[in-house]
Amino acid sequence: MIRDLALAAKASCSIEDQESLVPLVLQLKRLSEMVSKQGILALENELPQIKDTFLNLGIQLIIDKVERTNIQDILDSDIYYNQSNGRELLKKIITREGLLRIQAGDSPRNVLICTKIFLAKVNETNFQNH
Repeated sequence: MIRDLALAAKASCSIEDQESLVPLVLQLKRLSEMVSKQGILALENELPQIKDTFLNLGIQLIIDKVERTNIQDILDSDIYYNQSNGRELLKKIITREGLLRIQAGDSPRNVLICTKIFLAKVNETNFQNH
């Protein structure tokens, strides 16, 4: 997990912005479930539907079996060197965490736990209704 206080401050956003990221967290959990059941290559079928370029890039790297440290370096470079703030930065941080967990073979429950932690302002029921 990224533990950078300056980055965390830049990613700070309202409860409404955090709530808007709940579908992303649930999408990452769903992708993890798919990988658990069908394997990494099942992600290829998802690529055409994923319009978010950061998420799409990460999934492509996973499908191509790029080493974890290289995936982490590529995603971190985008996070640190592209001008994102607030909700967009938080979205990238959550996506990065979820992708690295999926690539490592973590359980869908762990992917959910490790991504929703970034949405501390969001009520737990937002995750349970899905």
